[in-house]
Order: sequence, then structure tokens, then C-alpha cells
Amino acid sequence: MQSSQIVVVLMDLALIMAAARILGWLAERVGQPAVIGEITAGILAGPTVLGPHLSDMLFPHEIRSYLTLLANVGVAVFMFVAGLELDRGVFAGSRRSIPAVSVAAYAVPFLLGCGIAATALARHRTGDLPSFTLFIGCALAVTAFPVLARILHDRGLTRTGIGQLSLACAALVDIFAWTALAVVLAVAHPGTGSQWRLALLVPVVAVTWWIVRPALARIAAAGTEQTMIVVGVGGALLLGAITEWIGLHLIFGAFAFGVVFPRARREAVESGARILSLVLLPGFFVVAGLAVDLGSIDRAAIGELVVIMVVAVAGKLGSVYVAGRLTGLPSRSAAALAALLNTRGLTELVILNVGLSTGLIGPQLYSVLVVMALVTTAMTAPMLKLIGFYQAPRADPATPVNRLPIGSPVE
Repeated sequence: MQSSQIVVVLMDLALIMAAARILGWLAERVGQPAVIGEITAGILAGPTVLGPHLSDMLFPHEIRSYLTLLANVGVAVFMFVAGLELDRGVFAGSRRSIPAVSVAAYAVPFLLGCGIAATALARHRTGDLPSFTLFIGCALAVTAFPVLARILHDRGLTRTGIGQLSLACAALVDIFAWTALAVVLAVAHPGTGSQWRLALLVPVVAVTWWIVRPALARIAAAGTEQTMIVVGVGGALLLGAITEWIGLHLIFGAFAFGVVFPRARREAVESGARILSLVLLPGFFVVAGLAVDLGSIDRAAIGELVVIMVVAVAGKLGSVYVAGRLTGLPSRSAAALAALLNTRGLTELVILNVGLSTGLIGPQLYSVLVVMALVTTAMTAPMLKLIGFYQAPRADPATPVNRLPIGSPVE
């Protein structure tokens, strides 16, 4: 990396932090999570507003890979903190709801997405029909696990019953998403020879739970605060690298390390990790938004956006609500869970970037699907307020909130 590139990266990081903070604050002023403003910052910095020449001058293509790398570190650290805040007891207390809701939340939108890919979106096909169809199914079935965690945190809902349940379901839904995406890529690009790595997921989970978790407990008993921060962040990055190599995504390894991290040392690690994430995470939203060109959306694409929105929202809300009710959730809780799992964003953007970079979709459909991700994420806060599960953003994100049972509304 040359000295001139270092200068541009540092300047871009400062610009991204400022733009994300300003637009995030504006989003919060209108009752939206800050992440909406951060994604919007990326779209505004792209060719839609600035034009391709000015956008490339501010964020040169050779620099974006470095920005993405730093942003992924921020994503990993943030997901580690989300794992820290997950109450492991929620898995024991919701054994019926979590698997049933997760399967429904993924399978129904996936099948509906495959249906419209073969009909309403057929003109966008860039390769063979099976690969394109399966990819659109994947794109519509996603729940943005990291963005959901961010919304829950910003709204003070992370440690509530419905917040814990939604996190557990979203984690499982996104495991389905990455596994399905690996299959799609294997169909679209056979012969890469790396699909076998997914079989390592089971032993990795077993080692993490039965070997890493007890080892962390012993380290926590004698380690200093600085030691635990290094162990926490370093372990999250290492396990994130392993799940990335397997073929899932680094967010799962980082989240899993947070889940097994000793709860007695959570406060010692959480504040330092949040600061690092706050600095680096907005970069991902901005870099993803740079590839969006809303000027390429024509009249036909607007009609397709409406179809995509109807299918994505109805499929997710309907399936989650019905599955929640069938597994014993109160009506209001099932509706709130459906609204939360309809959130898309970071995971959606990552998957869409994979589709764009591998040629499964073109730039126009990519832009349309990014708009869908932004709108469905923006729907979450108003829907929660309508249902009665809503809490205004906390002035101090570090202030804990009381745990509430799953059926309790938040004032």
C-alpha cells in the first residue's frame, strides 16, 4: 500500500464517519434507526447524486477494497458485542419457536422469490435460469442479522424477551441464507472445489462450545481487563476468519465468540469493542451504497420494485406471524417478531454484492434490490410503534435496560 493510498484511505474514513454520523442523526430525528442514514450516506456518495466521475475521485476503486476490509473488522467486532448481549437461556426457553419461526421466515420468502425471478424479473437474467432463480430467492429471504442487532441496541430492546428471540431466529435464518448462497454459487460456478468446507461447520461449533468456552472461563478467572479485551476482540476476528473460510460469513464466527464469552467479564470488554465498531462499521454501508445507481432504474424497474416489495414483505411478515402463533406466541409478540425479522440491510447488501461481483445479477437489479433492503429496514421502527413494541433511542447506548418477558410490550 503506497503512501498516497494511505492518505486517501484516512481521508475517506474521516469523511465516511462524518457523513454517517450526520445522516444517522437525521434519521434518528425522524424516528428511524441510525443505520438508515448510514446506508443513505453511501447511496448519496455514489453515482446517483455525485455522478460517476466525482464519486470515483472521492472514493477511488483501488481504495474501496481497503475501506471494505476495515469495515469488515467493524462488522466482526459489532457482532461480537451482539453475541455478548444474547442471553443463552433464550435457546432453552424458546425451543419450539426458534426453529419453526426461522424455517418459515426463510423458506416462504425464498420460494416466493424464486417464483418472481422466473416470471417478473426474467429480463434481468444474466446467466442460466436455475442460478438466477435461486439467487433471487436467497436475496428476498434474508434477515439482516447485524442490522437487526444494531436496531435492537439503538432502541434499547436487545435484552428484552422479544429482542432476544428475534436475535436467535435471525442468526438461524442467516445461517440458512449463507448455506443456500453457497449452493447457488456451486450451481453457478461448478468446479471451484471449496463447497466441502461447509461440512466443517458442525465440528467448529462443537469445538467452540465444548473446548473454547471452558478455556475462556479459565482465562476470565485470572485475566486483567486489558487481557480480556484482547482475547475478546482477537478471538472474534479469528473465529470470524474461520467461518468466512468455511463459506458462511465472518459475522457468524464473531457472533458465536460473543455467545460463548464469559458473561462475568462482559462489561470489561463491551465498551472498548463498541468504540472500535462505531469507528469502522459505517464504512461498509457507505462502500455498499457506492455501487448503487438509482439513475439506471427505468419505469419497468419501478414496477419490478413494487412486485419485489410486496413479495418480500408479505412473505416474511406472514410466515413469521403464522409460525409464531402456531408455536404459542401471543398475537402482539408474533407481530413484533415478524416486523423485526423483516429487517434487511447489511446481510442483504453483502449477498447482493456477491451476486453483482459474480455476475448473477446486473447493476440495475442490484440497485432495485438495495432500495428494497433500505425500505424494509425503514419499515421496522414504524411497525414496532404501531404494534406497541417500541422504545425511543437511548441517550446513552451503554445504559442497560431491564429484561422483559417475550409477551411484554415496550412503552
